[in-house]
Amino acid sequence: MTVLTREIPKWKTKKLDSVIEKMKSNKTVGIIDIVEIPAKELHKIRCKLRDQMDFEIVKKTILELALEKCKDDLKNIEKLKDNLGVMPSLLVSDLNPFELSQLFRKNRTPASAKPGQISPKDIVIEAGPTPFAPGPMLSELKSKGLKVKVEAGKIAITKDSVLVKEGEEIDEDTADLLTKFKIKPMEVGLEFASAWEDGCIFNKEVLQFNPEEYIENLKVAASRAFMLSVGLPYPTKENIVLLVSKAFNEAKTLAKEKDIFVDVLAGDMLAKADAQAKELNKYALENKPKEEKEENKTEEKQEENKTEEKVEEKSDEEKQEENKPEEKEDSDNTQKNNQEGD
Repeated sequence: MTVLTREIPKWKTKKLDSVIEKMKSNKTVGIIDIVEIPAKELHKIRCKLRDQMDFEIVKKTILELALEKCKDDLKNIEKLKDNLGVMPSLLVSDLNPFELSQLFRKNRTPASAKPGQISPKDIVIEAGPTPFAPGPMLSELKSKGLKVKVEAGKIAITKDSVLVKEGEEIDEDTADLLTKFKIKPMEVGLEFASAWEDGCIFNKEVLQFNPEEYIENLKVAASRAFMLSVGLPYPTKENIVLLVSKAFNEAKTLAKEKDIFVDVLAGDMLAKADAQAKELNKYALENKPKEEKEENKTEEKQEENKTEEKVEEKSDEEKQEENKPEEKEDSDNTQKNNQEGD
């Protein structure tokens, strides 16, 4: 039996060696499916990101062979063959797959819609003049449910109208109409089919995450974990101050309720006792028996009378003191007259 052999072209061998070298000399190896990326947009993206990555279009057979030959040096690298897609291309970089995915999202470009694609949002035709002359175009616009009229020899849209709703499939006539209006509702950009880093394979779903949402989820998880540790309680470096403060306040509350005298409550307890004594005294005064109240009133009246009598006695004494000098003067005058008579 004769076995037919065919010599491998040198350009293929050279290409294979180049691909293998790139895989071994970079931190991240990724597979990009470019089947839905227009050539013009792909070229723009490659120019923007050429400093962060090396992107190369490689035949599927060469790529599969390169992955197979690298499996001894790069752990699990051959598993990338499971997600090559329709038109695979090789991407290598020193950035990790997640950093690259963020770059891809930031550098997506608008693109025209193609028949069969799903609208990512509501596509609205805004009211206003158009460059189209009346004729078949008028009927085409009306067939899509647009409100139109003729103004100054041109078709005008009289009301904002949703041409395609989010999630609906774009048919051929709609895609053609969007092109005429120069509306590009789609976004295209690089996207991993799968990626390899340090022996780990990351699929498309893992890499398509929202960083802002991820950070927000981390904050929520951290907050819930903190509240759980406080509620248990389970002391940690983050909650120990709060736990000690909580325990101190609970101990103070217990001591107040049970009237346990401690240094930190001395001022509060004395103030409480003073307030209670004042309230008790006030209550006692307000609830005295009637006879006792009358006796107290009588005693108070007697005290007032005594005070008045003392005041009157004092006034009499003062008068007597004032009259004494006059009596003395009369006595002196009488004595003087007697002496003169003698």
